[in-house]
Amino acid sequence: MRAVVSGQVAVVGYRVSRESPKSEPVPLTIDGKPPSLFLYVAHTLVMDEWDRFLANSRSTYSLQIGTGDSAQTLLTYDYVRDPPNEYPAAHLHVYGSTDEFDQLASLRSIRAKKTSDLHIPVGGRRFRPSLEDLIEFCILEELVESRSTWADVLTESRDLYRKRQLSATVRRSPDQAAAVLQNNGWTVRPPA
Repeated sequence: MRAVVSGQVAVVGYRVSRESPKSEPVPLTIDGKPPSLFLYVAHTLVMDEWDRFLANSRSTYSLQIGTGDSAQTLLTYDYVRDPPNEYPAAHLHVYGSTDEFDQLASLRSIRAKKTSDLHIPVGGRRFRPSLEDLIEFCILEELVESRSTWADVLTESRDLYRKRQLSATVRRSPDQAAAVLQNNGWTVRPPA
């Protein structure tokens, strides 16, 4: 992964460059074996409202079979910090078809005509799934091969992600954080 900065925006992805700021799918393989699954990862980062921290304004994680025009997407996690519509900021799209959904769509006049049109909420702005969650899913469901150390590596990385999310939550809810600490015996004083 690398980042490209343009003005006030940073794009993070696989093989991004100033000339080509669009991420490419990452082949999920070890030991140089031909990949059967690819992971598309893209983040758009901006400064937060206090100009102190980088904030994720948009991210996408997709599992794909193949690349380019022939790629078939299995699922996509999308996060849009300030969505331009009523859909949840963090949501999941599942690709494929089921007879049950097709039956529901025929019985009801709904916007979604296929399962991938559905925006399934997944945790909101702070508690959305992490990249580590998606990688763990791929390993546990045996969609990819892994090394023996995978669990330790993912646990360490996921813990760091969650601590950053917790820090961001505390920054935006200091009164709630102070109340929780006080309820646990801490002495908390507001800033002067």
